[in-house]
Amino acid sequence: MDKNYHIVGTAGHIDHGKSALIRTLTGIDPDRLQEEQERGITIDIGFAHLELDGGTRVGFIDVPGHERFIKNMLAGIGGIDSVLLVVAADESIMPQTREHLAILDLLEVEHGVVALTKMDLVDGDWLDLVETEVQETIATTSLKRAPIVRCSSETGQGLDALLTALDEALEHLPPKRDVGRPRLPIDRAFTISGFGTVVTGIPVSGTTQLGDTLEIVPLGGKGRVRGIQAYKEQAETARAGHSAAINLSDIDYRQVHRGMVLTQPGYFTGSTMFEARFHYLPDNHRILKHQATIRLHVGTAEQLGKIYLLDSKRLDPGQESYVQFRFEEPVVAAPGDRYVLRLHSPMETIGGGEIIDSSKYRL
Repeated sequence: MDKNYHIVGTAGHIDHGKSALIRTLTGIDPDRLQEEQERGITIDIGFAHLELDGGTRVGFIDVPGHERFIKNMLAGIGGIDSVLLVVAADESIMPQTREHLAILDLLEVEHGVVALTKMDLVDGDWLDLVETEVQETIATTSLKRAPIVRCSSETGQGLDALLTALDEALEHLPPKRDVGRPRLPIDRAFTISGFGTVVTGIPVSGTTQLGDTLEIVPLGGKGRVRGIQAYKEQAETARAGHSAAINLSDIDYRQVHRGMVLTQPGYFTGSTMFEARFHYLPDNHRILKHQATIRLHVGTAEQLGKIYLLDSKRLDPGQESYVQFRFEEPVVAAPGDRYVLRLHSPMETIGGGEIIDSSKYRL
């Protein structure tokens, strides 16, 4: 694949026009599930792609905006290069807009564009007010330098300017280096008649080639790479940062699920304990207690566990701490991986940080 292929994730509140915008820009409907098409809502991660005038190829990951589906959004957004934040002009900043911005902060996504959609539904004065609110909201986030482009999927207004802004945002973004061992957090696994098991995801490191033997961790099953596809095109390699579908021999797709990792045999194992740096978001309204039950999102994995505070027995909003996570089931992660934490109940994002390493001992 071309070195100037970039992954762009969408973010924003439900019904602010993310899927409609991607559909208009690419001609591809990212709502691939029948339930999504019938309900008009993105439940799982969708994919679409286009080539900009400057030659940059863009793969869009369209992710759900509804609070219930944030875990699916996290599964997609961990592999992106930049973001297209969508804010509807008739509603402005909403709760999931703020939560998505907090997640982007935690994942250190600094490049992107804000699409101020549905401009055809409001007058100029209102549009000015909404743009000012959006600018004030992103000013303290990782997207503080992102341009804001007014547009409409219905009328086509501003879409050329949006693509130009996106092209400029990606122009100087360096391609991801395909160093290290191949590692692909699995998003989906399915079967195709006559071909066998296919897994999809965005490799975070290394290069996979036809004929390679790979292992699915923590499942332990090994298979040979029989085919590779990227954005519906046949390929000989799957590289870091390029969304890929990999056809594997000798693997039963029914044993594979989101959260597992496809990698070189013998280099990664699952662990039930990790040490990490943790930042507790400042807008939380409660004290985080030692041994609180949490949900960890790293790569495409979501795992229920407990957080052990190593610097104190409680954490106030805005504070940071070294922590240890403990889980019942193994999780696959590597030092340097960014993660997001949500409470078990109520289900809300509370913070995140960086994995330091797996642990062998309880701290």
